[in-house]
Order: sequence, then structure tokens, then C-alpha cells
Amino acid sequence: MTKLFPSLDFLLGSGEWTGVEFKAARGALPKSAFETVSAFANTRGGWLVLGVAQSGEDFEVCGVSDPDKLQNDFLSVLHADGKVNHDMEVTEHRQQHDGKTVLAFHIAENPRTRKPVYLDGDIRRTFIRKGGGDYRAQQADIERMLRDATADRWDGEIFTRVALEEAFDPSSLKWYRNRFHANNQGFDERQPDLDFLHDWGYVVKDGNALLPTRASIALFGSLRAVRNLLPRPILDVRFLGYGSKDEMPETRWIDRLVCEGNVLQSWQQLLAKYLFFMPKPFKDIDPATLERRDAPTGFRVFREAAVNLLIHQDYGDHSRKAVIQFFSDGISLWNPGDVFGSADCLMEPGEKEARNPAIAMALRRIAMCEQAGTGLRMMQREWQTLGHAAPVYGNDRAHKAFEMFLPEVPQVIGEVTWEATVEATGEVTGEVTGEVGRLLQVLKDEMSRRQIQEALALKHEDHFRETYLKPAIEAGMVEMTLPNKPQSRLQRYRLTEKGMRMKAALAVQSKRI
Repeated sequence: MTKLFPSLDFLLGSGEWTGVEFKAARGALPKSAFETVSAFANTRGGWLVLGVAQSGEDFEVCGVSDPDKLQNDFLSVLHADGKVNHDMEVTEHRQQHDGKTVLAFHIAENPRTRKPVYLDGDIRRTFIRKGGGDYRAQQADIERMLRDATADRWDGEIFTRVALEEAFDPSSLKWYRNRFHANNQGFDERQPDLDFLHDWGYVVKDGNALLPTRASIALFGSLRAVRNLLPRPILDVRFLGYGSKDEMPETRWIDRLVCEGNVLQSWQQLLAKYLFFMPKPFKDIDPATLERRDAPTGFRVFREAAVNLLIHQDYGDHSRKAVIQFFSDGISLWNPGDVFGSADCLMEPGEKEARNPAIAMALRRIAMCEQAGTGLRMMQREWQTLGHAAPVYGNDRAHKAFEMFLPEVPQVIGEVTWEATVEATGEVTGEVTGEVGRLLQVLKDEMSRRQIQEALALKHEDHFRETYLKPAIEAGMVEMTLPNKPQSRLQRYRLTEKGMRMKAALAVQSKRI
């Protein structure tokens, strides 16, 4: 399809950015033009405009002296054997501006199967577009493009690093099959697990042996198998006491969850944390839809966004992990791996190509997510129906990442919203002394008495116990892990739900002062 050339005056006023590159090219074609071609084809496409020179921060039309020759030189070199490793879609335009000729070429983004686009037969001469410049791709960037380019998807490959009898977590398989049979009638619930996995393609026959696929390990794998497949966590979840645009305070998070098990375990851990922080008390979950019967507002939208992180991750990227951050003004979800296909088509109906189709189908079979091609539209519609601004998303081709922000969510802790916590801060913080407040702020997960003292920089045990620890326990904000053995050397201390609320109130109060 022919790409229409936008107004040259508009482009000149906008300056060079992600989709526009100007070159003077008065008498000859600059070699750097082909670096731009590679960068546009590898990222999201753009306009290469010849006959525009830069002077400081301004751009001036200088024109090209021999447009026919320049156009022929560009296209002939572009299509010459060895210059560029893949064919590309190029649209040509010629425009007069104050009697000067400007040549414009639109370089379309190449499909994932024809990336990376590199120059002179040297894959190290792969370029990507970042802002208004062309940058040589790093090795990690090239490896991400090569993984995405393969016809065989990552999750369909065979996994051999752990023996089959040690590969799966029985509780994950049981959890999945209970939901599978609740959503899919007519299948034998007594069928052995290996036969079930073989029927659905999650273990495959290789000679006389049955071997698991990567998808089966990611979904149902034992800790040993998952750690041999994925040396980094699947998900990092942070509950924060400040806004997305605020400066990071000293206390970086109220609570944090790092999921190192399989996909199903990660979802269950995330769900438990999410429901704990939601305003309505947890009752139960509909086994058919996996939604709370007394679901918190926006749960369906959050579930879709979170499950998308589990489906569309680039699990072959061992240097990055998916991150969910609960800010006081919204939820940010960041995923290693961009969305396949054009960013312009993300909201259009129709099935989209999945990076991990076997994982995606497994979760769709138990109704953990919407049907393919409907999720983003549903999230936008339902989030706005709840009175919030529309979700904001970015599909970053250069860094191979996808990010979504669900804005203006009243962040909650237990049954108390951030707003209510702030309003009640004066009254609530009257319940604790400054010493107890300091203890709450340093106490994370489960800590020994010595660890807490060291975090508070206190040397005297008796003073710590009488002034800090005992009042915190009596106020119901800290509890012992071994309440029946108060003198045990294994004793640890942790925040109660009341203590977590107080810690959040203190964090918000310190931010507002």
C-alpha cells in the first residue's frame, strides 16, 4: 500500500524524531542513509528525506542537485546483492519546495521473520531507531530479533535438561486440570497426567521417549525444571507508596513479590497479593472464570493485563524480567518483548500472533484471559466505564518491550484506599510512637531481632525490646513467627495487616510533608 507523504512543512517543524530522518545529500548520497534504512526497517518504519540540511536546531530545505541520479543511485544500491540482507517495502516521493527538489523514501518496518535487517553481509551492522538517531544494535538486541524471526516458537521447543519424572509440579498440574475440566466438558478427568499433556502437545514423542516442551515447563514445571529453563524470575511485583511521576522516596516499596516458580504458581501468588491489597474482602473465585464472585472493581482488566505479561514475555531473554508496579495513581505493567504486528493494529479486531502460542492456548482453555484479538479493546472499554482515563500503552520496537499503564486507580491496602489512608493519617499515626514507626519502616518480610536492630542502628537490646519491639507487638502491628516459643533462636518478626496499613500511612504522610 502506497504511503502518503505528510506535509514537508509539518516535518520540518517537528524536526527529526523516531519516524523522520533528514539528509542534505546535495550532490551525492551519504553512506549514513543506509544506516537509517536498517534502523527504520528494524524498528517501526519512517521517512528518509533527502535535500534537507540541519543548521543548529533548525532544518533548511537545500534541495538535491540531480534528483533522477540520486534516486536511481539509492534504489540500485538498496537492491544490490549484499548491501542489505532482506528485501524491504520502499515508497518513493518527489516534492518541490520553493523551486528546490526534495526526495522522500518511506521505509516500512520489516515483518519479524525478515529481521534483523543489516548491511554489507555483517550482522554487526544492524541498526535500530531510538528517538531521532540511528544506533548500532547491541548483541542482546540482535539476539531478540533472531528469536522472534524463527518460524518455530520458543515455547514449542523440546526441553531436555531435567528428567521427565522430575519435570512437573503435581500441584500445578492438579490446579490446571481442575479448571480445564470445569471449562471443557467431555474429557476424561481420570486420564493420567502424561497422557493428558501428550494429547495437548505439552510432551512430545522423540524416538521412543516422551519429552516435555518448554511451554509445559514454563506452565507446570517443578522448581528445578523452571530454574534450569529460566535463570531469572518470571515476575517482579512491587506495591509502592507514591505516584508514578513522584520522586522515589527512601522507602522504595511497601511490599514486594518476586515469582520464581512456574507461570501458574506466579499467577496464584500475584492473585493472592492483589486480592489482599484490594478494598473488598475476599470471598471465593468462580472456578469457570477465575474471577472473584465479589470481585474488586477493575479485576477483569487487571487480570487480562497481568496474564498478557505471562503469555507474551520473551522468555528467551534472560537479562530482563516482567515488572508490575502498583503506584498510588495507577498500575504499570512492563514486559520484555514487544507485541508482534503493527502498533496501529493492536486495537483492531481479529486474532493477533502470539510470541508463545502454546502458553497462550493453555491459559485460554481455562478462561484465564480473553479470546485472541479482544483483550486490549475490552480493557480500554471497561477501564473507561469505571470512570478512569483510558489505559496507555507503548510498543517499543527499539528496546523490544511492551508497557501498559492503568491510570487513576485508587491504590488500596486491605480495605483502606490510599486517599482514605492519607485523610486518616493524623488520627492513625497517633496510635504509634516515633520508635514504633521507625521499626515498621525498616521491617521487611521476616526478620530476626538482631537484623531489625542493625537496620535501626541500635546497639542495646533491652532498650530496643522495651521501646521498639514490645510496643509494636502490643499495638498489633508486629507479630512473632513462633508465638509459642518467644525465646527461640529461630524467632522472626513480621508485619501484621494492621502494621502494613500503618507503614503505608507513614510512607504517604512522609511524602506529603
